[in-house]
Amino acid sequence: MNEHLKKLIRTHYLSLSGYVSAGMEAAKGDEKIFMNANENPYALPGLGSMNRYPEPQPIELLEAYAKTYGVEPSQILATRGADESIKLLTRVFCEPHKDSILIHPPTFGIYKVDAQSLPVEVLEVPLIEEAGSFALDTEKMIETAKSKKTKIVYICSPNNPTGSSFAHEDILNICTELEGTSVVILDEAYVEFSAKESLTPKLAEHSNLIILRTLSKAYSLAGARMGVTLCADKNFITFMKEKVADIYPLPLPSVMAALRALSPESKDNFQNNIQSIRSERERLKEEFRTSRLIKKTYISDANFLLVKMAIDQGDKSIAGDFIAFCLSQDLILRDLSDKPDTQGCIRITIGSPEQNDYLIKVMKRFEDKMAAAAA
Repeated sequence: MNEHLKKLIRTHYLSLSGYVSAGMEAAKGDEKIFMNANENPYALPGLGSMNRYPEPQPIELLEAYAKTYGVEPSQILATRGADESIKLLTRVFCEPHKDSILIHPPTFGIYKVDAQSLPVEVLEVPLIEEAGSFALDTEKMIETAKSKKTKIVYICSPNNPTGSSFAHEDILNICTELEGTSVVILDEAYVEFSAKESLTPKLAEHSNLIILRTLSKAYSLAGARMGVTLCADKNFITFMKEKVADIYPLPLPSVMAALRALSPESKDNFQNNIQSIRSERERLKEEFRTSRLIKKTYISDANFLLVKMAIDQGDKSIAGDFIAFCLSQDLILRDLSDKPDTQGCIRITIGSPEQNDYLIKVMKRFEDKMAAAAA
């Protein structure tokens, strides 16, 4: 394992003897008789081989991921969504009551939650708002990470909940400056919706760069919970598989769903869905531009838009009232208006054209309601 990466791992993990499950002892196959895992030999009608434990890291799945993301199968840890990767990596690198992570609020809240559950300190360097979007405060992030015992810097790009993609040179500069002292974990859950490419091709150039990907968003598999951890260091991936990951992390139906989603037969459907979401994102953005309900719509490279709502005659944001009205219309949006980094804001996921049409109708109904109340 690369020495820069190895020295950041909690010491006891390096000497830990990982559990070897029955599923790790031999690859599954119809030609073999397995009597080593205490499985029920009787399959339920219509459910195939569900009576057997799934392979911990199915090679067919790893190969499909590798082809999709442009890496080697040995550079991939398959997980239950990117969420599991975040939990595992925070646990592996951060010593409770001693180390810290660094985040850039507003961002995905689970980074902070997982760190605090250990617990480790959470350092925050807020994003810089500029020209209708957000940017990393790169110098401040590097300075803060170096001045504290920061093991992990989490970067989400495109970022949730702002939708902004960050400059590749900023992210890679952070990697370079913190090599040997911090791991940079880049969460690319929404990258398929962006015009910017993934930074996966840069993995080999930065020993401390780890990238997270997921099938939950662009591949329509949120219910399957399938994600990956990508790292150039194959030995680190092996370490994660043998000593850190759950022994049977991937349910068989989820594996089957992932293989179908990543297959050549699904490519046209995948591309059409992405194009539709991008097109609808721009349509909604234009609609919001002329809406009296919305003060600002932030630039987004994701499958959602962050909007700052207008204020009422009492100088109070209408976000809460609008969210409540939407709920009465069976429309659920993400209310972020009471959070310090997104005051007065809500996040709107891009739906189908029909769902987006309904959103526009609900907005107009609320406008009429406000006008009637003011009359």
